[in-house]
Amino acid sequence: MTRHTHVVESNGYSRGPLIDSVRPYPDAIRFALNRLNGTSFWAYSLWRAPADADFLEDIPVSDEYMQSAGTAGALTVEVRVLDENGVAHQYTVGKPGETPTGAPAEIIRWDEGRHSTAVYPHEVFTADEAADLFYAYFQTDEVPDSYTLRELDLTR
Repeated sequence: MTRHTHVVESNGYSRGPLIDSVRPYPDAIRFALNRLNGTSFWAYSLWRAPADADFLEDIPVSDEYMQSAGTAGALTVEVRVLDENGVAHQYTVGKPGETPTGAPAEIIRWDEGRHSTAVYPHEVFTADEAADLFYAYFQTDEVPDSYTLRELDLTR
């Protein structure tokens, strides 16, 4: 039996291990992200479980993760990391090659429109684009250097 290393969460509350028994990990991530419809399925998160996690006992949570919200056609991706002092920093991830100007104006909506966020055009991902990013995070626990990170203000 494969030892589960990562947890996935849907809509902020339904958690379980990321499995590869139905499809390989990259395909499992891509499949889930392509199901995002903004209404019944609007958010997907991924994080590494502690090495000693017993998924039969508990599904662990983490202070560090990658998450997305929206629809398969337009979603936002965020990553949360702890610095060396244990302080959380959350970032909106952007595709390489863009330098934004002005205020973010692209609106990503989810949970039947009850929630939304403004992002820059290069921060809007399709499910397939996000799947590549999530799989890289799955492998390394980091966002590849080619992507941009815009820190979010967590105090508001």
